[in-house]
Amino acid sequence: MEIRELIENLEKRYPFSLQEEWDNSGLQIGNPEDEVKNVLVSLDLEEEGIEEAIANDCNLIITHHPYLFNGAKSIDFSRRFYKRLKECIKNDITVYAFHTNLDIAKGGVNDNLCRILGIDKTRVLEQGKDIGLGRYGFIEEKSADAFIREIKDKLKASGLVVYGDTSNKVNKIAVCGGAGSDLIRDALDISCDMIITGDVKYHDGMDLANEGIIICDVGHFASENHIIYKLQKDIEEIFDGEVMTFSKEDSFRKFY
Repeated sequence: MEIRELIENLEKRYPFSLQEEWDNSGLQIGNPEDEVKNVLVSLDLEEEGIEEAIANDCNLIITHHPYLFNGAKSIDFSRRFYKRLKECIKNDITVYAFHTNLDIAKGGVNDNLCRILGIDKTRVLEQGKDIGLGRYGFIEEKSADAFIREIKDKLKASGLVVYGDTSNKVNKIAVCGGAGSDLIRDALDISCDMIITGDVKYHDGMDLANEGIIICDVGHFASENHIIYKLQKDIEEIFDGEVMTFSKEDSFRKFY
């Protein structure tokens, strides 16, 4: 099977056409016509992940976050950032990213997040769209404190930042994997009790929580890393070779 064929099959589930206009999902580097040997799936393109791919004869790395994002005008291999691309070129590794198309598509990041957290009867959170970012749904009513402990455990989060009155009960829950501050207002407008997301700015959290919603910031990593294991299973249904995952701890952000 060529890399192109595997990607085309995976794209049937998570079409690149769904990605946001500003995004850069798709081919990052490599040759789609190469035959697939083995596959590595990771949230980001990491140096250690590339080493793992080389050691296990993986010539395709699929990431969630695009490595090439801001329109580079030159690629300087003396810079550590671009050394990862150099290693991929030297070892004939092709890299694809499934980013906002994976956030938006049915069965992707947000649906998987709801599944893990036991949120049922889900709908698209982004208002005015049948297909869009975020989800909301329902859990059996319980105290916010109890649910927050479940969230931390199920997502293996290093730490949470929570805004709002956690003595309240929660039932209607919104989620947005990654940086979801822009959707907090959407969650408020449909009277969600809580939103679970990442990368919430302090003043946004404080101001919007005062309007009556609990905001649970689990961190960007914890809100999305779970999807690599879902992608692994998806690819195993398409491809007979070995499909590995690489998960780096969220080590650039430490909680003391």
